[in-house]
Amino acid sequence: MQKEKNHVHGVNENLDKGQESGVKDTPLVYDVPVDHGWAWVILFSTATISLFVIGGIKSFGVLLLEFGKVYQIPQSQLTVIQSITGFFFLSLSPFSNWLCDRYTHQRVIFVGGLLTSSGLVLSSFAPSIEVMYFTYGVLTGFGFGLSFPPSVVISTRQFNKRRGVANGINMAGAAMGGICVPILMQVLIDSYGLKGCMLILGAIMGHICPCALLLRPAHKYPLVQKEAEQLLPDENFENNMDNHHRSHEMTEQGLPEDKDSNVKDAQIGGLNVDHEIRVQLIKSSEYNSQSSPTYRRHHKASESGSLGASITAISSISLSSQNIPKEIMLVEEISPSSPKAQKNKLVTCCKFFQNLDFSLFRSVNFNLLMLCFFFLIYSYHSIFIILPSYGREQGLTIHQSMFLIPAFGSVDVVGRLIAGFINDKCVIRRKEIFILYILIHGVGYLLVPIFQDFISILSWCMAFGIFTGGFNGTFVIILVDCVGIEQLSSAWGFDCLVVSISLLMNPVLSGGLKDITGSWSASIRVAGSFAIIAASLLAIENVIARGQRKKSNSEKEVQCDENVS
Repeated sequence: MQKEKNHVHGVNENLDKGQESGVKDTPLVYDVPVDHGWAWVILFSTATISLFVIGGIKSFGVLLLEFGKVYQIPQSQLTVIQSITGFFFLSLSPFSNWLCDRYTHQRVIFVGGLLTSSGLVLSSFAPSIEVMYFTYGVLTGFGFGLSFPPSVVISTRQFNKRRGVANGINMAGAAMGGICVPILMQVLIDSYGLKGCMLILGAIMGHICPCALLLRPAHKYPLVQKEAEQLLPDENFENNMDNHHRSHEMTEQGLPEDKDSNVKDAQIGGLNVDHEIRVQLIKSSEYNSQSSPTYRRHHKASESGSLGASITAISSISLSSQNIPKEIMLVEEISPSSPKAQKNKLVTCCKFFQNLDFSLFRSVNFNLLMLCFFFLIYSYHSIFIILPSYGREQGLTIHQSMFLIPAFGSVDVVGRLIAGFINDKCVIRRKEIFILYILIHGVGYLLVPIFQDFISILSWCMAFGIFTGGFNGTFVIILVDCVGIEQLSSAWGFDCLVVSISLLMNPVLSGGLKDITGSWSASIRVAGSFAIIAASLLAIENVIARGQRKKSNSEKEVQCDENVS
């Protein structure tokens, strides 16, 4: 049996190396493996990148104790380092995804690895806390921001049927970083001191670069063609497009509007073509007909008005729900003399904003989800700042306090993997399960102050980690369910921007409460309360989403009844 091949769109990759004959008659599709082959290599690479980056973020609690010994300043000033790092770590997500659209994920993450390594190495020579703000906070944070968000997007796009498991594995790699990196840091500090630890850690973080080289861009794969089986006259083509949710809408000038367009120099069929390439996604789920013919029209439009250029477009639609890929790429060529092409060439910076779909904020569901993530990540991130210092506050030794983070991370890995399998099996109820994870997470925080010895605190960490791992292995899937895979890049960028504000506030507020009250208990209670607020917001969003689904189903039933009658 011939192995079925899936194809992935090339929205985020350069199209300057594609070669295929007959491009004027058939659309070009990059033959990228989905759910098999090199997709697993990419998943391994992104999981390793997550291990380094998230491990570095989660290990700050270890460094916080050492910074306090070296610099002898209040906690609120020390935690500013983590505030800056966390802010750049996620706030750069929209920018880094835009860079990936222009220069590929491979190049952007490679540069991120260089910046991360350089920041840590320079931090080992920092003479003051102010210099540390720049080297560790800005440089390392910038490197984290160019490395982690794009790795999540590319690994999610490489999988369709096994997306839940793949996301669980990727997040498990991040959790493994929470186990390994804190232990490694403590060993390095004991052996070489704080400066030696930072120097060696910088060299280790440099391994993000070879991981980035494994992220093979889409244009490295061959271009294949979808053969046309039947040609329709213009009238039938237009009717067919209207009846099957037209793949794109035509503007008044006859051009499809597309926010994701990129200007590239392409070489197609041995000819150099300096044209604007537009990429449009068609999801096979939009077409429910079981018939298999592919209907195509090759049309040419000419405008004598403001465009003053000849436009050649290739449009296709497949009615088969079995023989087409899950996502295909349509290529349209637009004359470089058109005002649109010239504008894109002259005002390149505007592409950054064109790449972001601000219409997402018109959705109440999306806005509630962003607020939920804001409070949730504030709560979740608190444990890595507070837990080691809280252990010392309760009389634990330094090594006992340092062991709490790896213990928490070990069960966090298990929770993420379990969540990945649950997400694939329980598609309908996974949002309710996500809410349950968050609610237990918040209640668990509120119980922390009653545990005051090593065994009880360790037991709490082991139980707590299962549920935090559960929602960490689920939140990307929840985001995809809300906005769809085609808008994941924009949604993930906005999500990271919102969460970065949370990470900017968290260390300063937690450290400030510690300085005011003299204990970490108040900061822990605030973190627990924020988690409960996040669960409440998501519950409201779930009720609204159910109402929208019921309304949509009712309208479809009425429409079907009218069609039958």
